[in-house]
Amino acid sequence: MLQSLIFSSYYIPFYLKLIIFFTFLISVIFALTMHEFAHAFVAFKLGDKTPKQFGRLTLNPMAHFDTLGLLCFLFLGFGWAKPVPINPFNFKKFKRDTFFVSIAGIVVNFLLAFIFFPLTILMSMNDSSSIILLMLRYLFVYCYDINLIFMVFNLLPIYPLDGFNAIASQLRYNNPFVNFMHRYGIIVLLCVVFLFSFTNLFDSLIYYVGYPISKFWYLIFFGF
Repeated sequence: MLQSLIFSSYYIPFYLKLIIFFTFLISVIFALTMHEFAHAFVAFKLGDKTPKQFGRLTLNPMAHFDTLGLLCFLFLGFGWAKPVPINPFNFKKFKRDTFFVSIAGIVVNFLLAFIFFPLTILMSMNDSSSIILLMLRYLFVYCYDINLIFMVFNLLPIYPLDGFNAIASQLRYNNPFVNFMHRYGIIVLLCVVFLFSFTNLFDSLIYYVGYPISKFWYLIFFGF
């Protein structure tokens, strides 16, 4: 993101670069914070006080950030936050509650994407040149995009992503798939990120997952 703004071959006014960068940064911070808070909140409500003991039951972004992960996201388009510590043995129903905690961040990212899409439509209907409205336009678009990206990426059944944790919570600890992912998941994940970087596969996933959201809101606004 940052390198594309700095080295872009197209002329972009400096003020617009600042708006794009800071609205993108705010969107990433917001999506990451809500994602991690969702894990902590659901775990706490299901009986595990570990997230609160580690200071993760908060909307303070600083509690959830991994500095290197955030920088990688800005420069490379791929990053991470600090995982929320949980103790599943504190849950009343181990499999069910672990599953709910695993998908909490994904669900919240989906809901936020669903909420921000109509705001992007409203902003697109206003052609004002106001700096404030321009900032809001970029902010809402990025909040929709980033939350949708987080949701889709974390759905992948690869360790240590949420999609894998949700599946693993329903399988036996000695399941071959679980064992393989615990041993080689990071390598698989890096290969997948490499594949996404040089193909449009991830863009296609984003499009198909986001299509029902856009279709729903276009029906509400325009009837088609």
